[in-house]
Amino acid sequence: MKVSSPLQALPPARHPLWYGLGWVLVAGTLGVTLRFLSSGKEGLPSRVAGGDALFGEGTRGSVGTLTEQLGPNRMVLSYKTIDGSEEDLHLEQVTGRLEEQAGQWRLLSPSARRQAGIWTLQGPMDLGVAQPGTTTPLGRGRVDQAGPAIRWTGGEWEGLAPLRWESLAGSSRGVWNLPAGWRREVDGHLRVERGPVRWQAPADGPAAPTLKSMDADRLWATPGFQTGHLEGVKAQLSEGSLQASVADLSPETVSWPGPLAFERADGWRGGAQSGVAPRPAPGASFQQVEFRKFKAHRAMPTGTEQLSTDGARWTPAGLRLEGSVVWDQPVDGQLLTLKAPRVLIREARGADLPESLPVGHAVAEGQALLTWGRRSLSSPRIDVERATRRWKLQSPVLGRGEDGTFTGGAGQGDPHGWTIEGPVQVNLFSGGSLRGAKLVWEDALWTLTGRPAAWNRLRERLSGTRIVRKGDQVSFPEGLNGTLAAADGDLFLRAERGLSEGQKITLSGGVECQGQGWRLAADSVTVLMGPDRSVKLVQAQGSVSLRGRLGEGQGAALELEPGTQSVRWQGHVRGKGAGSGW
Repeated sequence: MKVSSPLQALPPARHPLWYGLGWVLVAGTLGVTLRFLSSGKEGLPSRVAGGDALFGEGTRGSVGTLTEQLGPNRMVLSYKTIDGSEEDLHLEQVTGRLEEQAGQWRLLSPSARRQAGIWTLQGPMDLGVAQPGTTTPLGRGRVDQAGPAIRWTGGEWEGLAPLRWESLAGSSRGVWNLPAGWRREVDGHLRVERGPVRWQAPADGPAAPTLKSMDADRLWATPGFQTGHLEGVKAQLSEGSLQASVADLSPETVSWPGPLAFERADGWRGGAQSGVAPRPAPGASFQQVEFRKFKAHRAMPTGTEQLSTDGARWTPAGLRLEGSVVWDQPVDGQLLTLKAPRVLIREARGADLPESLPVGHAVAEGQALLTWGRRSLSSPRIDVERATRRWKLQSPVLGRGEDGTFTGGAGQGDPHGWTIEGPVQVNLFSGGSLRGAKLVWEDALWTLTGRPAAWNRLRERLSGTRIVRKGDQVSFPEGLNGTLAAADGDLFLRAERGLSEGQKITLSGGVECQGQGWRLAADSVTVLMGPDRSVKLVQAQGSVSLRGRLGEGQGAALELEPGTQSVRWQGHVRGKGAGSGW
């Protein structure tokens, strides 16, 4: 049995009735749509604000974008809600995009309002800029303060609240704090006419930065702070600070092109003709601050020490000085001056100075010269322990004193006394030279030791285990032997002690003298020299014994003239000889 259905009573699908009903439905839909559009009910506003009738009084909408030309740049604002009129338009939950030749800006603000063509964005808000045509970020900023944050007027920005900006690239990488009143001009340049502006170096590097921060009274900078100019600058450095009239930013450096003044925590004060901080490696912090024509001074218990050099590098570890370095140090009432092509002064631990250089020490390299009074020492390398003023000198050492000059091996000492390893050669201004295995130099006292040490002057050749020179005196406290020139040939000498002073040589203790064909022994002998430094007279005293062609005998004293080959005995004498002296 079949069940009847109402649908079975309808005409078939191709019946003309259905064709007519379809056209009626289309016509009705079009009519309703046209009536809705012309009724002005609530809906999406136009995407372009140009002053047409779509922005009449009471306009409201949601979820859209607004495009506006700001000078040469184009701004696109996306919003969640919009209401108002052409003269007073209000947006909520705004995301902005600004396309410029210098970069692509993004912003996020809770609300924005345009009145008489001027936009005011509310804070707290976020900003960001990327390189043109890329997504590589150059920096990002934040206005934390609620209320008016930025005003846009014809493409120019005015900061109504302080801005914290993090620069992500170039030498200006770090955090910038701009006060209310900062301006961004139509060409993208940032300006602050009334500071303070503050830049802080990033703290995420493997080591603490040398250049830590800068404060300035005025600022001019390009987008992202890639280049810029600061005025009235005070920079905080590790272990100190500097002040300069201006500072310039570039992608590679922070520089202070004019005169600057600085202070260090270790007591150094001074100035420089200019300074620069090279951009560190990616991910690192500023570790170098370099100065040109650097001068500094520091107070000490004994006076004021001073530094000057063509160039200096300020590091957390201390100072690296290069180029005509002059370091003056007061020591016990005298001025000790060190000159060298390069001097390293370590004040603290750090990687920029050699690890072998301890804290509190300094080293001068490149043929250093140390002078005090009329004395000087020169060496390829001089190390100093600054607290004790003890010095070490690398071989070879060249020295100069009041009495002469010398050359030697490695040395060490202080301004009062030096020990120079041999071989040592001393040349005296008064004539003559000394040679030995070691020199001890104490003020005007020169002590040479060796096996043997030698003393040579014109026709004099004397040697001993130890030779002491003081003023015009040359003494042999531990034995003497050698030769002197005489009229009849060389005179050979040997004694336990000897002293040469002016035109006289005094010998004592087991003295032996030997001339041409004769030999003399005595407790003490005095040899008088003529103007030509040849032996003029030999005076012997105490247990005198003479043998040879001038006679043989023993007595208390005698005088012998090699030139005339004559002998004059004094007192009782035993022996035989020719002449009035016998």
